[in-house]
Amino acid sequence: MLNLDDNFLSRMKLILGEEFDSFYKSLNEDLVKSIYVNQVKMNLETFKNVVDFSINQIKYEKAGFYVDNEKKGRHALHHAGAFYLQEPSAMFTVNAYNFKGDEKVLDLCSAPGGKTIQIANRIPNGVLVSNEYVTQRSAILYSNVERMGLTNVIITNENPSTLKDAYANTFDVCLVDAPCSGEGMFRRGNSVTEQWNENLPKMCAERQLEILDSADKMLKQNGVLIYSTCTYSLEENEQVVQKFMKDYGYEIVNIDAPFSRGVGLKQAVRLYPHIVKGEGQFVAVLKKISENENYSNSVLELKNCKISQEFIKKYTDLNKKTVKYQNYSYIVPDESMIRKNVKYVSVGVKIGEEKQKRFEPDHYLFSAFGRNFNVKLDLDYRHENIAKYLKGDTFETDLEDGYGAMLVNNSALGGFKISKGKFKNHYPKGLRNFK
Repeated sequence: MLNLDDNFLSRMKLILGEEFDSFYKSLNEDLVKSIYVNQVKMNLETFKNVVDFSINQIKYEKAGFYVDNEKKGRHALHHAGAFYLQEPSAMFTVNAYNFKGDEKVLDLCSAPGGKTIQIANRIPNGVLVSNEYVTQRSAILYSNVERMGLTNVIITNENPSTLKDAYANTFDVCLVDAPCSGEGMFRRGNSVTEQWNENLPKMCAERQLEILDSADKMLKQNGVLIYSTCTYSLEENEQVVQKFMKDYGYEIVNIDAPFSRGVGLKQAVRLYPHIVKGEGQFVAVLKKISENENYSNSVLELKNCKISQEFIKKYTDLNKKTVKYQNYSYIVPDESMIRKNVKYVSVGVKIGEEKQKRFEPDHYLFSAFGRNFNVKLDLDYRHENIAKYLKGDTFETDLEDGYGAMLVNNSALGGFKISKGKFKNHYPKGLRNFK
């Protein structure tokens, strides 16, 4: 039984009225597990045909599926980035807006990366800047983006107030999945509920408005702002949205979805665990009608990298320009989006680095462009050599010498090198925990 603060329960009784008893009962039910299929790596029909565990479609996300409570993170297809473990209610946020496919998008508070993955799938001809202020969390974000093999994502590690100067008037869409009091996550246990107090929602609301101030500066006129939280408090949801709209010049867009409506803000939606199979969520979509002041954005010039260009020409069929950022070579989705005075975790797909006049390819290259390698080994996820590969082991093969990519059901998993018939495993040591 969860240990819930009386002040929280009183708040929820006022919001829910006669629905409160059903809501309270749901808080002691089991968490719902779900996955998002990364269509960059595997299309939906293939996934449905090859997967060996039970899946049930989520109505509001065509690539989302409920699964049983067994841990799926050890599955070979998960290691290959074919799917991502994501909470089902959180999947709705990105679906609140109909992406056209070529937008410049900002995910301002993006770790661990579930919504970044969804957005990247929806804008194959666009570019996504994913920002995470906390350095440790930005590393987690990078590892998930790398595993998914996303080629249109740039990752920054900045305070939003710093980022706004570099990216003023830049984005068509901005997602602010704001840090919040976390009331919608209470089913995760008392370790979450114990952090709550009656002053926390107000404190969080002040921080959320600061973040939205930065988001506004980076959004173009007529751009779309998606605001979401995983909490129920009026202070952090409807009141934040209403104040922001009034102070900054936005109009709210109606979200057409079969969920509870916002309290006094009917165009927004609320997801409750007694109504949907998932945790608590609030989502509002806003359109910017005001204009920003004119700013000049300083683009960081990136130099071509000859050695990485020669590598990809030799071992792949890619026709991509490679550039150097700091000590590494990258394939950058849009060089105009790399700005001065910004701390980048990644400016695109990390290709590798030069070491003593030789080129050492990076895992991200294999994960993102494994299908483009001239030499490939594509095995079913149940093949014994997949388990060996994920453990860092070697095995016999008759492939030609050179660098190649290991694929799982046509989803790029990692790299290898064949030298004089010997197989050298390039799967990163830090990932070799397959069981």
